[in-house]
Amino acid sequence: MLLQRHAALPVPEAEPSLCALPLTLQPFVDTPNPRGLGAATFKVGGTPSWAQDPEYYRCACGADLVYVCQVPEYMEFAVNPGQPEQPYSVGTDTYGLFLGNEVYLPACPAHCDPAAVWPVNQN
Repeated sequence: MLLQRHAALPVPEAEPSLCALPLTLQPFVDTPNPRGLGAATFKVGGTPSWAQDPEYYRCACGADLVYVCQVPEYMEFAVNPGQPEQPYSVGTDTYGLFLGNEVYLPACPAHCDPAAVWPVNQN
């Protein structure tokens, strides 16, 4: 996704509600369980931990989308000070995004377009 020919530029202003935190990637051996599912955690690469049945999609260019990363269900995101409390959230200083669903991002391996990423929600 980072090697797009017509890559979009970063947004000049940060999202005002959520805290921007550094993303630190660490090596991780994602050993699928007997059902063929990977670890249910925030991860880039490895094997998806489908909450329901696996979903497969095809890009408009014809390539099969491939799994890139996932956000686990009920993951909380830190909020900047002074933001309103989110109803039904776990804490006053976090927001729950994606309605608590697990989110998967498959993308086009041909890098045909920066928008060739398809978010998949499962619960």
